[in-house]
Amino acid sequence: MTEYRVAARYGEALFRVAQRRRLVPAVQEQLDELARLVDACPPLRQLLQRPDLDSERKLEALRASLGPSFSDIVMRTMAALIRHQRGDALPQVAQAYRELAEEAAGVVRAEVSTAVPLSQTQRQRLSTALERITGRRVILQARTDPAVLAGVRVQLAHRLIDGSAAGRLARMREALMDELAQVQ
Repeated sequence: MTEYRVAARYGEALFRVAQRRRLVPAVQEQLDELARLVDACPPLRQLLQRPDLDSERKLEALRASLGPSFSDIVMRTMAALIRHQRGDALPQVAQAYRELAEEAAGVVRAEVSTAVPLSQTQRQRLSTALERITGRRVILQARTDPAVLAGVRVQLAHRLIDGSAAGRLARMREALMDELAQVQ
């Protein structure tokens, strides 16, 4: 089983518990904060990755360093991850949880790539258009990518909408190559 699939199972289990307890947003915030904290603190990250340390010692060190900052539900999830030698999977667990929480809330993320930064008006218009297409609230994550050349490329969940000049040129090239192959 791939690492992400394993992490997704932990994320799903945590989501189901948080949903039953009506704590989905609070747990989301705490997971994101814990993942940021682990990422920003190399000694903590290394602690979670060490296979030579007993899981109970890791848990003690983790609890001592975090204090009472995180809820019981989040700490129990971390304990399960650590006991199963998967403490370093926290970022993937947080991502899987976030995806489930957003889906339940009717939210979808869209990664938008353009050659130049979008203005606020363009971002709003694109967001509105994507909301009409999906029927869900859209969170845009815009980035600039000179390879786009012109236009826009949108990754919407598992769907790619490529309106970029680079994409059009690639499709034209493929069509031309197909025609040339048929002629020969």
